[in-house]
Amino acid sequence: MRQPGEITDSRNGMMEITFCRPEACAACHACEGGKKEHRIRVKGEGRIGDIAIVDMPDRMVAKASAIAYGLPLMGLLTGMLAGYAVSGGKDVPSLTGAALGLAVSLLVLKLTEKRRAGREEWTPRVVDILEKGEQMEKQTL
Repeated sequence: MRQPGEITDSRNGMMEITFCRPEACAACHACEGGKKEHRIRVKGEGRIGDIAIVDMPDRMVAKASAIAYGLPLMGLLTGMLAGYAVSGGKDVPSLTGAALGLAVSLLVLKLTEKRRAGREEWTPRVVDILEKGEQMEKQTL
């Protein structure tokens, strides 16, 4: 998945890139609580105002989505079924189990996020930088 974003800060070999939320994501609001802009920091050099094209392999985007949505759902359902089985079918233990299962899965997600974030294949990378003049030329072609 390639996404263009504006370089809003660049120093010490790191750039801050600001993205506008794509139209396809307008109804989701999962990213940063539904903000219209999202910022990331990536390695590279660029000038403020230039457009950076950032790439994250589609396979990794799909994996990240599966982990972010699937793990909490599995925790919720597993906890609910465990509470149901232990209590003999009563509602309150099932709800308590669901809440505990969700909480544990979110904790696991948070703890493993740092490990994933440090790995090269999970890190977005800049594949191209369009300077201000280039941006105008490409738009007029």
